[in-house]
Amino acid sequence: MSGPTPIYTALKTLMEVKGLRLHMPGHIGGKSIASPELQALAGLDYTEIPGLDDLHLPQGIIAGAQDLLARACGARQSFFLLNGATSGIHALIMSCGENERIMIPRNAHRSFYGGMVLSGAVPIYIPCELEPELGIAAAVRAEKIDDLLQIHNDVGAVFITSPSYYGTCCDIAAIAAVLQRWGKILMVDEAHGAHFPFHPLYPHPALQDGAAAVVNGLHKTWPVLTQGACLHLGASFTNKMSQGDSSTDSFWRDGPGRYNRLAAAYHLLTTTSPSYPLMACIDLARDFMEREGHSYLERALQLSREYKQRLEWIKGIRCYGDELTNLPGVKAVDPLKVLIGVQGLTLTGYQLGKMLREEYNIQVEMTEQNLILAMFSFLHEREDWERFYQAIENIAARYLAVGRLRGQVYKMPPWQMILNPRQAYFAAKRKVRLPDCRGQVAGEMVAAYPPGIPCLLPGEKITEEIWDYLNYLQKSGARIQGSEEADLEHIYIID
Repeated sequence: MSGPTPIYTALKTLMEVKGLRLHMPGHIGGKSIASPELQALAGLDYTEIPGLDDLHLPQGIIAGAQDLLARACGARQSFFLLNGATSGIHALIMSCGENERIMIPRNAHRSFYGGMVLSGAVPIYIPCELEPELGIAAAVRAEKIDDLLQIHNDVGAVFITSPSYYGTCCDIAAIAAVLQRWGKILMVDEAHGAHFPFHPLYPHPALQDGAAAVVNGLHKTWPVLTQGACLHLGASFTNKMSQGDSSTDSFWRDGPGRYNRLAAAYHLLTTTSPSYPLMACIDLARDFMEREGHSYLERALQLSREYKQRLEWIKGIRCYGDELTNLPGVKAVDPLKVLIGVQGLTLTGYQLGKMLREEYNIQVEMTEQNLILAMFSFLHEREDWERFYQAIENIAARYLAVGRLRGQVYKMPPWQMILNPRQAYFAAKRKVRLPDCRGQVAGEMVAAYPPGIPCLLPGEKITEEIWDYLNYLQKSGARIQGSEEADLEHIYIID
């Protein structure tokens, strides 16, 4: 039996009344939209008329839906994010004051950089632990955070990513314990972990292990349309909240503070024309997760265990699983991320991904030189897992290699920040040939994939070591992201 879905229920009621719409949006319920699929979606597309509440001052159905979301996910307070997890990351970083130091992983999503540009926060980067065969960034360690705090004890907050894109999860409890000793708050980009609260054998949700604030990209793992996300706050985000008062109004009356800055940033960044179909989708998905999430996740866990073992038995590939928890800093692994190394094939990961797409009509999440990443949903059936397994088995049998050397794992030199991200973003820049960049300050990012850790960020000095490394990357054939020119013939530098 379905539970309460305040937003969806209100929209359905309005649709059934068939009133005359003399308000936005201009399609007035989907008329003139040629596609029947989009026309059906447009029927739910209303604006903030009486009875549909106000996202920026929620007191009715939106407030109720956000409260239900918080309860389901173990949060003290939850906010809908309707332009993806990025806006939640931006808002959390903007809760830091200008020039406040914030500790983040070196491989953080590019939205972290955007948040620092918006806020003026100054980063202290945490080195990442790498998986040695693939060279991918797997986690950050509590011990390294503790060591950095010995040097930078003026850091206001620590904001990490867990799980990683590859499904590896940091030891959140150990990191939270370190930060509690230092009196710092922990924020977590948990974009890929929204399903964790609904089954005890999946990795622990970050809020449960001591995080003060968490961002979930709901569309990544829930049955939610793309862009649907949420921001959760734990009781420890402010002293006021831990005392049992979650009223937004009381926080504003009490003067400036991190929560106030977060609330202001949320309203600054969030659209004033929220998507009601997207909010209704989140509302329905939350109800589904509460009612059926555990059973679906249990089935998916059993399928993952079975098929990861079968994939590991295929000659020429490696299917990485729980053994990744042997890596420093990795506490758990999301069973729904299927990470496959191709070191024993004559194919690259790019080629394997292309063959899966063109010959088997299978599209995986990501391909790299030495790996492919398949993201399974708990909604996939056994036949979906079997179809993927059969395709990998068939391709591997045709392209088995003997004695192939694995790809190069890139080791980067240390970085040196001259300008913080906000200063670098607004600085004048010009394009310069790579041979002439030595000693200059970078105006753009350069990252090799894997591991996806930027070797250079805007505002950092192109030292002799970095310059040598950039030349090495240019000749190595590594996949380069971030820079305008993937071949690194030129780089933007700051005047």
